[in-house]
Amino acid sequence: MATTSVSLPAKATPAALKTRSESQWAIVLRRFRRHRMAMISLAILLVIFIASLLAPVLAPFPRDAVGLAPRFSPPLTVHEGKLHVLGTDHVGRDFFTRLLYAARITLSVSFFVATLATLIGMALGALAGYFKGTVDSIVMRALEFMASIPDFPILLIIASILVTDPELLPIPRFVLDFLGTLMLLSPVGNERAQVVVIIVVLTVFGWTGAARLMRGMVLSVRERDFIEAARALGASDAWIILRHVVPNAFPPLVVSYTLSLAGALTAETALSFLGIGITDPTPTWGNMLQFATNFMLVNPWVPLIPGLPVVFASLAFNFIGDGLRDALDPRLKM
Repeated sequence: MATTSVSLPAKATPAALKTRSESQWAIVLRRFRRHRMAMISLAILLVIFIASLLAPVLAPFPRDAVGLAPRFSPPLTVHEGKLHVLGTDHVGRDFFTRLLYAARITLSVSFFVATLATLIGMALGALAGYFKGTVDSIVMRALEFMASIPDFPILLIIASILVTDPELLPIPRFVLDFLGTLMLLSPVGNERAQVVVIIVVLTVFGWTGAARLMRGMVLSVRERDFIEAARALGASDAWIILRHVVPNAFPPLVVSYTLSLAGALTAETALSFLGIGITDPTPTWGNMLQFATNFMLVNPWVPLIPGLPVVFASLAFNFIGDGLRDALDPRLKM
């Protein structure tokens, strides 16, 4: 009796078999790690994030201490035996200390705005795409209305009104306490209320992109066979949306979320730079940049101190979004 030997196809190498046995998330991680700019950007953000978390430990001076040295002292200035690594600002406060605390506040605001806007947009987009009809009409009319108004001028007007008088927006005490503890904000004055107002205002104007993306993804999957099978088995609409619809729309939403982080960061920086966002003495990269540009003709190096972190963080979020887009695209072979 002749024996027949079974051999693997020429292309089925051990490496290919290993690739096929990888889980989906392992493949995504491997693809993401090959995106050099995304990995560099992730390292930069981690350094900034860890430094902001350790601000009370790393900061050599109190946050709002005035007159530590002559105003606009250059970097590496030593005054009365104390080193000012990045010099001092227009009232003699240590730039390095302010920069660390500002990173904590700016990144926290960006995270909350992007997260809340994505969750709201995801929920509204899923409801609109799944139920269609009246729900879809209401959500789409809201989207069209938001798209028809000039976002930035309206954002400026609303932010200026609410920041000037935060009591117009009822804010629960536990929210103020939580954000104040997280961002190391003073309980005295309107510091905490200003931060909450900026988060709310930017969220109201930031959910439309996620809603439009989610609606399109839901419309593309709601009539597929596995959705019909779930309906036939008696699954509720909420179960179908959470268990089947949202996971299928998750990859593009992750990319959208990382890009919205960059958008929220630049929006908060712009508002603070214009003087109607989070205001001094609460440090943010935006209001630090505002004061720096007022004196840039005399001290041209000053705007670089708060400006470079804004540029690096914004680029890092965008490069991470590009890396995630490439890693999550099933059509790419990496």
